[in-house]
Amino acid sequence: MLVKAVTFFLIAIAVLAMFGRLRFPGQARLKAAKCAKCGRYNIGKGPCSCGQIGHRKG
Repeated sequence: MLVKAVTFFLIAIAVLAMFGRLRFPGQARLKAAKCAKCGRYNIGKGPCSCGQIGHRKG
């Protein structure tokens, strides 16, 4: 009985590890929305508050 519980626990941990390695859609877009100079997220197409212009493409 204890071996069965440990086996199920290890299988559950392995499944969680597989889901943790997945790439979810939109991650590249979120990374592109950061300012290259200070690392803050920018909303809209204007310049960052740190003064850098052209913080992202398009």
